[in-house]
Amino acid sequence: MAISTSDLLRRLPLFADLPEHDLAALADQTQVSHFEREAVIFYQNDACDRVWIVRQGRVKIVYHEVDGREVILEMISPGEVFGGAVLFMPLHPATAKAMEDVETVSLPSELYAQFLSKHPPAAVKLIRMLGARLHSMMGLHILAGERVERRMAHILLKLADRVGRAEPDGILITISLSRQDLADMAGTTLETAIRTMSRFRAQGLIETRRGGYLLITDLEKLRRQAHPSP
Repeated sequence: MAISTSDLLRRLPLFADLPEHDLAALADQTQVSHFEREAVIFYQNDACDRVWIVRQGRVKIVYHEVDGREVILEMISPGEVFGGAVLFMPLHPATAKAMEDVETVSLPSELYAQFLSKHPPAAVKLIRMLGARLHSMMGLHILAGERVERRMAHILLKLADRVGRAEPDGILITISLSRQDLADMAGTTLETAIRTMSRFRAQGLIETRRGGYLLITDLEKLRRQAHPSP
């Protein structure tokens, strides 16, 4: 039996505590969408007319530099909001792409503003969510001038924390990542990312699995790579 939009919304942390009548009113104007891996959800500089929430799958937020390079700013997991309209921006500051098959729910920006005004506890949840994301992005920004090895180690630790699964041999990063994805996250070239990951394999930090999956085999050593002693 197909799930109703109201039930779908209730399963998202942002809307979990809403009264039934408010949830039904929200569901009437909510759009459910599906995107295949690498499909664009919206482009950088598109008008912000909707607020997006990941229902299933994961979304990457990609900034396009003037020289054509792409930098992955953040990865959005199920239950999280994304898009410039979340912060009432007129234009999206970056592009959103599906990292895997994705289901989203979205609502008009005007409805989102009304929702936050009417439900302060939901606004607090949202602020905490965005604060954690800002903290994560600031951490990588601080590392911008550091060696690629340190930046890549930080990225792998972040992925392990957000999408890692403990296995007998280590921590499996449960999303498929191309070398280009890793290069874009670290703000480096594809060739440099390949060399760095090869060094990590040789040092016993990671193993590669079929399908683009990574296994972190020595978490402590990877942490020392990310936080070298002075």
